[in-house]
Amino acid sequence: MSTILGRGTVLFVDPENDRASRLRASASSLGYNCTIENSARSALRRVKSRAVNVIVASADLSDLHMSTFLVSLSRANIDSSVIIYGRNISASEAISWMRTSVVDILLDPSDSEALRNALQNAFTVSSSKLATRSDSTRFKTADSHHSGRLLYRSAVMSDLMKKASRVAPIKATVLISGESGTGKDVLAEEIHLMSRRKGNYIAINCAAIPETLLESELFGHERGAFTGADAQRQGKFEAANGGTLLLDEIGDMPLSIQVKLLRVLEEEKVTRLGGNKPVQVDVRVITATNRSLADMVATGAFREDLYYRIKVIELDVPPLRSRKSDIPLLATALLGQLAEKHGLPVPEIDEEVMQRLKMYRWPGNVRQLKNTVESLLVTVQNRITVDDLPREFERAREDTCSTLELCLPMALCDIEDEVIKRMLELTDGNRTKTASLLGIGRRTLQRKLESFNKG
Repeated sequence: MSTILGRGTVLFVDPENDRASRLRASASSLGYNCTIENSARSALRRVKSRAVNVIVASADLSDLHMSTFLVSLSRANIDSSVIIYGRNISASEAISWMRTSVVDILLDPSDSEALRNALQNAFTVSSSKLATRSDSTRFKTADSHHSGRLLYRSAVMSDLMKKASRVAPIKATVLISGESGTGKDVLAEEIHLMSRRKGNYIAINCAAIPETLLESELFGHERGAFTGADAQRQGKFEAANGGTLLLDEIGDMPLSIQVKLLRVLEEEKVTRLGGNKPVQVDVRVITATNRSLADMVATGAFREDLYYRIKVIELDVPPLRSRKSDIPLLATALLGQLAEKHGLPVPEIDEEVMQRLKMYRWPGNVRQLKNTVESLLVTVQNRITVDDLPREFERAREDTCSTLELCLPMALCDIEDEVIKRMLELTDGNRTKTASLLGIGRRTLQRKLESFNKG
């Protein structure tokens, strides 16, 4: 996997110099500028005197408790993202720390791939912080519930976020696809934050608004344009001028409005309903869907010209079952957020519970994970065990084998595509491991992936 080369500084904080040196060597080989401090206080002096993008600290600091160290960073207005590592970190500690500037917890610091993914995640978060500092006021619609950042450590999500960071500064339209509940709206907001656009971020769900109102919501209306239009009203395009507009569930947009949207995208002007004076707008449009727009084009349910106009850049958010290493991180973070929301203590989580969560298929993706965690939180007091899990998790056992269902007849090339996709799921998106298990070279795998992605 490629990485962010030569961008920023990583500070390792560890009282054990040998371990810190090994971690520095691993990160340096990826192209990062790395330094070491052996105590929390010396690390604080360093980050106050010179810029540090990411701090990677041992949970066992010799001179300060980790919580005190994190508070000191916050009070000093240090924007560095923090990664903490240690084999004996409890769930309650992890949750407490991740409410601050901590973006990842590594239980095994010797896992070079986990460290690499954590650093990429931390640098993405660091970039978002810089963008937010220059524009602290963000507009969100009433129905949007964003975490403000994505949490991940999987290779497949690291690849996705690297691509998102490359396209963020470009104004080209982005189509985000993926199953329901994968976090497409959160990715859209993350792209806006990384773009450093000065205007508002606004999200609108095309499926939640009746056709008779959607045109007015998007383009606005003049007074008297229809019954009940007592005053002139701006639409979402004007409200998002200079910023980003997410059109969620774009596949549910009626054909009559699709043609008007295409005109706005081409001309960068909107005309309010009942008006005749175009208004110039500068809006970065992101669309999202859990449906196959290509299939909808084939059946005439979606305009072909609009389809190609909105998919200048396409990002596919992988389902949760394809990013199993993200599940403990997400579950821990969600447990902390929901405990704070409900004013409840944070229970401990048995390791076997985490294993069951990782092996479950998650048809509802992150949204289902959040609901499951919330249910456990409000029904369990001190410790979550496997006996507390819902019945559907009884079948979720760790198993090195898997089955692949094929609907025959099927072309040989399509069978190959399915095998590759399933193997990527089993390896958590690790292309090197996938290529090895399939008995092919990594470059061969890359060519095959590019081939069926184009298809």
